[in-house]
Amino acid sequence: MTSTNAAAITRKYRLIILGAGFSRPAGLPLASHLWNEIRETAAAYPSDLRASKFNADLENYIAFRREAAGEDLTPETVDFEDFMRFLDVEHFLGLRGGDTWSQDGNEGTVVTKYLIGKILARHLNAFETVPDLYIEFAKRLEPDDYVITFNYDTLLERALDAVGKPYRLYQTRLKEVTEFGGTVDNDKDEVVILKMHGSIDWFDRTGFERRIATHAKMGAPPPRDIIFSDEAGLGLERLTDGPRPQSDPLKNIYRAKNLRALYDKELLFMATPRILPPSATKLLYATRLNDFWEGMGNGGYYNYGMAIVGFSLPGHDEYARQILYGLVTNYQRYNWDEDELGRKKKPLAIVDFFPDSAAEASFRDRYRFVDWTRADLSGTGFDMASLDNIFS
Repeated sequence: MTSTNAAAITRKYRLIILGAGFSRPAGLPLASHLWNEIRETAAAYPSDLRASKFNADLENYIAFRREAAGEDLTPETVDFEDFMRFLDVEHFLGLRGGDTWSQDGNEGTVVTKYLIGKILARHLNAFETVPDLYIEFAKRLEPDDYVITFNYDTLLERALDAVGKPYRLYQTRLKEVTEFGGTVDNDKDEVVILKMHGSIDWFDRTGFERRIATHAKMGAPPPRDIIFSDEAGLGLERLTDGPRPQSDPLKNIYRAKNLRALYDKELLFMATPRILPPSATKLLYATRLNDFWEGMGNGGYYNYGMAIVGFSLPGHDEYARQILYGLVTNYQRYNWDEDELGRKKKPLAIVDFFPDSAAEASFRDRYRFVDWTRADLSGTGFDMASLDNIFS
């Protein structure tokens, strides 16, 4: 798949990277606010066996930081990403042995993933219609645009559905699969959206198919599944379309488009959304989730527009800094003044929010690899006024 992925990236016209600041104008929480909601929701039910798994893991982490690092933390002062890193290491190395709970993580991680989905779905379901800002953003996207998003929510998909604009949520559409890769299908005009950390409406059917096969061998009735036995009610759709390689991590992933019906169900420990939780070590699980980063080192060379919206390069995503460094460097240093079919590269558009000059200075420091003579920086946040810069 390397050659087809690289070709798909390099021929795209505009490259847009989205972070949490993209969804903030719609009222969706940033990471710190999301952590507060997760912690408060779990703490509200101390006698609930399911919530107690999360609370016990949080207590273990606080004890670890106190006894191993001399830190006196409370649940309110815990660093969310470092807590998730602690759980990721425990799960990835199988430190609980036979009590390692599932491929989705141990209990605390599974509770966290579920609550991320539940909380974001509640915010999204509060909208009667998609906010105008996102409708306008969707209208301006073009078939050759390539969107990389670190967000779990479905705000962009809803906006594209609302304006009737075709899109796909995976790298390359294929006509056929061969032992050497596959034949690329370029017949459809689509916006490409890559959700690098997964989505609250993605679920893996692989385990259910194993249970179906096991029941068939035993001569038992087919099993039921809280997700896949309710296809119509949840609006299930296969994420990918057409033939896929057996090695494709997305081959058995489905979208549950009816978020209201989805999170009205008691999903916890019954089904887990396919997402990477906020963690300094999320890269441990990235290849299990998707292969979106494959070939990405070629991005930026031949793109003729690039924007970064609401992605502040947080410290726990150090791997993202390395990737954005490559994309931005490729974009700003190569083919800058070349004219191809009447197109020249536009200044890199960066949109974020700075409450004061100190915040802007800190932001510029994190993005120190940017050539600011070839960039336009807006510090008023993602809004209607920023759209002209993003899509210039």
